[in-house]
Amino acid sequence: MDHTAALCVIVSVILTGALLLSRLAGRLRVPDILWFMLLGLVIGPFGLNLVSGDGLMGKDHVFLLGAVFLVLYEAGTGTRISLLREHALLVGLLVTVGLLLTTALLAAGAHLLLGYTLSQGLLLGAILSTTDPASILPILRRLPVPSRVLETLVAESAIGDVTGSLLTLFLLSFLSEGSSGGALLSTGGEFLWSVAGGGGAGLFLGWLFVFLTRHPRFGIFRRSVPVFLVAILLCGFGLSLLLHLQTLLCGYLLGLAAGRGERRGMPTASDSPSVQTYGDFGMMNDLLVYLATFFIFLVMGTLIPHARIGMNLLGILFFLVALLLVVRPVVIFSLVPLDRRSGFSWREMAFMSAVRETGIMAGALLGLVHDALPPSASAVVFAVVVGTIAVGALVAAPVARHLGLEGGGSPEKEGSRP
Repeated sequence: MDHTAALCVIVSVILTGALLLSRLAGRLRVPDILWFMLLGLVIGPFGLNLVSGDGLMGKDHVFLLGAVFLVLYEAGTGTRISLLREHALLVGLLVTVGLLLTTALLAAGAHLLLGYTLSQGLLLGAILSTTDPASILPILRRLPVPSRVLETLVAESAIGDVTGSLLTLFLLSFLSEGSSGGALLSTGGEFLWSVAGGGGAGLFLGWLFVFLTRHPRFGIFRRSVPVFLVAILLCGFGLSLLLHLQTLLCGYLLGLAAGRGERRGMPTASDSPSVQTYGDFGMMNDLLVYLATFFIFLVMGTLIPHARIGMNLLGILFFLVALLLVVRPVVIFSLVPLDRRSGFSWREMAFMSAVRETGIMAGALLGLVHDALPPSASAVVFAVVVGTIAVGALVAAPVARHLGLEGGGSPEKEGSRP
């Protein structure tokens, strides 16, 4: 009883601290995720030693996996199908070929600069291949850059988080089974089956949520959206674990189906139940993703002290510079011109290269695979997250001005479609 009471008090203090840090982050214009990591550092083994990363993640990392499930669910609710259709070729290239190219280049960099093995470099590269403009998105939205640039960055982030996480988990499974051809076929077959099952389960549960909350006749839970949403999410997460399906893909497609249904049912002035329904849906999403984000970066903060062993600060710095100045520009300038229909100018491509951010998904994946990586990997991921956020926030406005994107288009694309 005393242990449970103490745990409740500790959780309350930690959550209150998180809210205070979010307020402080807003005043200082510093992303709150950096403060969350700092809090994890303070209460973790390096500081007060109140918690450990392994203890927070739970057995088989189930709590951390649940947090990632929620993050991808929320990303799905915010994905616009019309946007994906408009930029389908470019986004598809960035989240598949671009992701593989980024992983390969970062693996080479990790081997040359950090002394990682090929398998360790591939895992680290897959973790850091995900992009996440969420922290600097408010800054980007205030800039008068072409809307299609912003939309492409957001779509790349949403889908890239899914493909990057799937690649990371596939590599982890494959490398743990061995690198033989038989292991590849076996792992690949099981992985494809889990992807199909997880995707199907997510779409079905998302449709079921929309049907039972929005249908004019059978929407029996239209006034209980928050509770039923929690029930659906728990069902999706639990079933995917029990049936060994792809949990993360299930979460994303569940959110995609649920979010699309909610947008189709946007409230009208004369439809008060719908107003309440949509408001409950949005508020519940905000709450869930805030708690998940806080938990993920808290865990990441507790893992950072382990990097004291074998840390190469100069190598980490060069690795970060290589990601920003070599890897990202290579990916953008080699793939974006292939989408001739969109016709991005070189100035727009330069801006897309400059604001490449790594964020929440990298921190989450680090927690899931950190046992397969050297202790210094947590410092590398921490440096990349902090470095890309800081650089993106600092250079976005100056780069946009220097490239002449203030008018919503580039000088050489005057009059083009925004």
